[in-house]
Amino acid sequence: MSILEQLNDISATANNEFSSIRLIDHPKGFELLPSRCEATSIKVLLEKHGLSYQVEIKSNVEYISTNGRFPVLIFNETDIVCGFSELVKYLWKKGYSLSEKLSQDEKCDMDIYTALIKRLEALELFTSWLIEDNYTHVTLPAYTSHTTWPLSAILPFYKKRQVYRLVASQGQWHDISSEMLMAETKDVASALTERLGDQGTFFKDSDTDQDVVTELDCLVYGHLNAIFMTKLPSYRMKRALGLHSRLIDYCKYVESKHGLRAQRDRS
Repeated sequence: MSILEQLNDISATANNEFSSIRLIDHPKGFELLPSRCEATSIKVLLEKHGLSYQVEIKSNVEYISTNGRFPVLIFNETDIVCGFSELVKYLWKKGYSLSEKLSQDEKCDMDIYTALIKRLEALELFTSWLIEDNYTHVTLPAYTSHTTWPLSAILPFYKKRQVYRLVASQGQWHDISSEMLMAETKDVASALTERLGDQGTFFKDSDTDQDVVTELDCLVYGHLNAIFMTKLPSYRMKRALGLHSRLIDYCKYVESKHGLRAQRDRS
C-alpha cells in the first residue's frame, strides 16, 4: 500500500470512528420523567454532532447500566457509556466537542450551570417518586410493568427509599415537601432565565457575536423539553417552569434556529 493510500485509509477511519452506536432505552410509555429528560438531552447531543444511532428497547435498561444512569449507549459494540455526563466526557476524548471555542471563564460558567441542572434532576426524581399521585398512577405501574411478585413490591420500595435519601441529602433542602419543590424549581428557572438574558443560547462567539450551541444547551433543552411535554397527575414542577416564558421561548428558538429536536410523540 502506498503512503497516499495509507493516509486515505487513516482519514476514512477517523471520519467513521463509530461504526455503530446503539442507544438502549425504556419501552415507550414506560419511561419515567428523569429518564425522559436524560434521553432527550443525549439524543440532541448526538444529533448535534451528526452522529447517527440505532434505538433499541429493553425493559431492563436500568440494570444494564454500569452507573445507574440511562439510556445506555454502546459504541462499536465495545464501549459502554451511561448517561449524559459520561457521554460528554467520552465524546470529548474522541475529539467531539461543542464548547472548544469557549474561554476558560465561559467553561467555568458552563460547569456552574451544568451543576444547576443536577438540582433539577433531583426535583425530577422528587416529582416522580415522592409525590403520591404521580407515584401511584404513573411511576409504580411503569416501574413494575416488567416484573412479577415479589419483585414488583420489593424493587419500587427500595427505589423510593433511595430517591428519598438522595433528595434529603441535598444540603439546602431542609423541608421535603411540595412547597419546597415549587420554590426550588422557581430558583433554578430564575437562574437559567437570568443567565440567558436576551441571548438566543447560553454563549456567543466572541469574534462573530453569533450564538454558540454547547453541551449546556443540549442538556438544558433536553430537560426543559421533556418536562414541558410530559403529562403527570400532579405537576407543580411544570407549572413553576412554565411561569418563566423566557424558557419556553428558548426551547422554541433553539429548535427553529439551531435544529435542536426532541421526540414529540410522548405523553
